[in-house]
Amino acid sequence: MAPRIISLLLLAPLITAQKSSTPATSSSGNNKPLQFSSPIQSYTIFDKSTLSSPDYVSPRRKFLPRFRAGLMAERRAKEVLMEEQRRGIGLEDDDGLEAGSSGSWAEASAAADERKKKATEKRVESAYDAAVKGYDQRVAAKKSASPVSAASSAKYQFVGVVNDGKGSKKNRDVSWYARKKQKNSKWNVRLVHVNRDAVLRDLFTKGKVDVYGKYVNEGLDTAAFAAAETSGEDVDGEERENTGMKPLVKAHYTVKERSWKTMWNFSPKRMFTSPSGSFWRERRINPGMYTDGTTVYESVYRYRDGKNGMKPVAKLRNFLASPGLGYEQKMRAVERLKGGDEPDVVVEK
Repeated sequence: MAPRIISLLLLAPLITAQKSSTPATSSSGNNKPLQFSSPIQSYTIFDKSTLSSPDYVSPRRKFLPRFRAGLMAERRAKEVLMEEQRRGIGLEDDDGLEAGSSGSWAEASAAADERKKKATEKRVESAYDAAVKGYDQRVAAKKSASPVSAASSAKYQFVGVVNDGKGSKKNRDVSWYARKKQKNSKWNVRLVHVNRDAVLRDLFTKGKVDVYGKYVNEGLDTAAFAAAETSGEDVDGEERENTGMKPLVKAHYTVKERSWKTMWNFSPKRMFTSPSGSFWRERRINPGMYTDGTTVYESVYRYRDGKNGMKPVAKLRNFLASPGLGYEQKMRAVERLKGGDEPDVVVEK
């Protein structure tokens, strides 16, 4: 993964009570919600024979013609019933009602209307079912009668991977790969865009990989190094405030697969030297004075919340000019800044 610049807090060994042997990561308090897109997005070009095949028809294209055939049959059945009613066909029930009704005329008439309504609905439903069944039979017959489409003449499949500038050895927007086409495969070309960050996060949350960070102190730049050599005496006041003696620190991340071959990345040394404690409490930073090359801080710990903190004490140039420290102590602190020592505390932003 690409390195990025981070903030640095170096421990001055002669001012602190104890030096930490393992870098600790402290929360910056400026966390923003992360948004992750889909890990893999693809675009596939299928064979022409596959697109024209009835098996490839979408559910919408299968349902709508079938439903339309049923509705047309219902419409024709209702028109036939209205024509029969207009011509007076099917009125024998009314004549039988006047002759053989045992109860009141109103009750008998209501019962006759209910029987006629149910018979009409049953006739319409039968017409719908018959039309749908006939449509399914015609589709099945057409499918069985159609000749079997010949297999695609393409012998290879091509996959293009869209590069996002990470992990690609050459400056190519798309890297193409080819493989022999399988027997039942129905596509020829596929373009894949892989979001590597989303894939790594997904693997990390599922416990498949572990991410290790290493922070490298690359020392001071030219202006800051000149200020460190003379303790800031030969640098202008405005430039001295902007430059300070802040080292350049880069983070290098390594992803390791978690498996039985690597003992699930278990390290007894890390377990005993870097205990985590309660999950919501941060491991306490060793008490002492820290500096990032510009400001001097004093480590504090808020027991109520289980959080570490850094309390600004003074500017580094004022701290080095203080008569309370000897010249050798000041120069040792400066040597740690420009000597490329490993940082004791890292705050990622």
